[in-house]
Amino acid sequence: MTDTATIVDAPAQTRDVASASAGRDVTIPLNQLFHSAANVRKQRSDQGIAELAALIKSQGLLQRLSVTADGHGRYAVDAGGRRLAACLSLAAEGYFAQDQGIDCRLYESDRAVAISMAENSGRMNMHPADEFEAFARLIAEGRTEKQVADQFGVSVLTVQRRMKLANLAPRFIQLFRDGKVDMDQLKVLCLVDDHALQVAGWDSLHEYNRSAYMLRQALVNDDEVQGDSALAKFVGIEAYEAEGGIVRRDLFSVSTDECWLQDGALVQKLALARLEEAAEVERAAGWSWVEAHLRVDYATMNGFDRERPRARKMTDEQAQGMEVWKALAEDARAAIAALNREWDAVEEDSEEGEALAVRIEKAEADAEQIRESISLLHASLAEWSAKQIASCGVIVTMSHDGRIEVTRGLMRAQDKKALVAELKKAGRAVPAHLQSGTPAKGERGEFSERLMHDLTAHRTAALQAALMDNAHVALALVVHKQAGPIFASGYFHSSSPLKVSAQLTCNTHLSTRATGYGESQAASVMDKAQSRWGDRLPGGDGAASTLGWFIKQDDATLMELLAFCTASALDAMHGRERTSYDDSDALAEALGLDMADWWTPTPAKYLESVSKAQLIEAVTEACGAEVAKPVAGMKKGEAVAYCAAKLEGTRWLPAPLKRKAVETAQ
Repeated sequence: MTDTATIVDAPAQTRDVASASAGRDVTIPLNQLFHSAANVRKQRSDQGIAELAALIKSQGLLQRLSVTADGHGRYAVDAGGRRLAACLSLAAEGYFAQDQGIDCRLYESDRAVAISMAENSGRMNMHPADEFEAFARLIAEGRTEKQVADQFGVSVLTVQRRMKLANLAPRFIQLFRDGKVDMDQLKVLCLVDDHALQVAGWDSLHEYNRSAYMLRQALVNDDEVQGDSALAKFVGIEAYEAEGGIVRRDLFSVSTDECWLQDGALVQKLALARLEEAAEVERAAGWSWVEAHLRVDYATMNGFDRERPRARKMTDEQAQGMEVWKALAEDARAAIAALNREWDAVEEDSEEGEALAVRIEKAEADAEQIRESISLLHASLAEWSAKQIASCGVIVTMSHDGRIEVTRGLMRAQDKKALVAELKKAGRAVPAHLQSGTPAKGERGEFSERLMHDLTAHRTAALQAALMDNAHVALALVVHKQAGPIFASGYFHSSSPLKVSAQLTCNTHLSTRATGYGESQAASVMDKAQSRWGDRLPGGDGAASTLGWFIKQDDATLMELLAFCTASALDAMHGRERTSYDDSDALAEALGLDMADWWTPTPAKYLESVSKAQLIEAVTEACGAEVAKPVAGMKKGEAVAYCAAKLEGTRWLPAPLKRKAVETAQ
């Protein structure tokens, strides 16, 4: 190993102008170099060191390190700390020897700070356009993407991305150099390879309306299907490509789902084919009718009566498994409650708060998996009778999250009428849930109306007196009443004695009022819960009463179902603005509701329905007055599109969706 620096003589013409202050070219062993405290660049980062090491490995050290002697046989690197770090990393991986000679320039010690300042000042980084055009020239010279990646210490994907940018229409490269286009806009333009289409998409938009969001809307066709949509996930990108479908991929996205399936008709065809496969299984089971549809609206589904299967008795093994799952569900509920208590005591934006939010999200996901497992076990016990299969039908469709959804036991009006006629013709009793609630016209009851009122009034009084002493049965009765209007007409066929109104608002009322309700996150949450409970609740051929099942349940089950039923009957809709704090505000406060998690100001949901002044007000509030200025000179359609792009991701909310402060009087 060399103990002293090797001084290299400069050429004659250099010696004539060189001086002690100008420094001397020397070669110093790597293990005698260290980072200088005099280096004015104090903040060091490992970012880019691997790339720099690869450059040194392939091209050599192109620029000498600036050093000063410490008087003890070692040399401080006053300028070139990143190059030193890269050389040390090459030594660590065995490419350089520990005493590898490193080209340096040696200065007097009193010049350390000045030299460091000089080298770190006045430098201008290469423009990104120069960089990706240089990569394109290397590829044009015959190098492969892998060779270029290895040579410059970057990934092959990075080379591909820079090549994509280099291949943009020259007009956009120049605009980028002039600072009139940003990198996000260039990345979106890369979605299409055709220069004419890039230019046409750009020119189709007003100069104030060329955000990355709006460019993407201009370049992607309406009939293309986004890769992260439920429909695309349902079909599967691999299956779509196997059928010859073309995928437009965003090379700059970190997500593999950030792509567009260009043949929307093929996507729908493949989706329907998959649904038909599932429908064939149901037809083979003998159902009266089976239909497959991509989408079925709530109004259509609510037009059916619904039969429910009987539940087979669990085996001992299944019963034991159910007890285990119930215990896990209880533990999960307790864990989430404990985490929520912790959440109340921490700052939401703190590091501790962020870590706790991750734990809560995982706990909720685990609890959902447990509930799914319980639902699957209940579903496995379902047993449809031959009569139900012969008289009812099935609809196979795609759920909001891209799964096959099979709804069995559906009875159309004509199915019900035919079944009743068949039973009467055979002289058999018509089950209660297929009968109307009052005698047919012309039929006379056994007792007079006055007497029936008299007798049943006494019975009601006795029931009230007895119910006062049995809280559990009272709870079961309330849950039973609440569940009635939610789980279909053919299921709860008997009239509840409890005169508590529970009008269903989820799905039916909301779907007619809330734009895009069917595809919303809230609808998905409620649909999953309704499906889960629908599989657990009792039913079947001619069941005389469902109340008995409710009475047999434990309080935890009833409370959980009551919460869902109550949520399904919630109605906080109103047609006029409010300024005062009401019960719905108190409820939102108690639930910690932030509507920005559930709603975004899209054109259909909000922007198309308000004035231009309100659009300007929204963008001003979310992004500032300067960003909102161009809206005043735009036509309404253009203004809506511009505002949608600017409001995206801002979590802006209109006044009716913001939380109201609790009034002082309260």
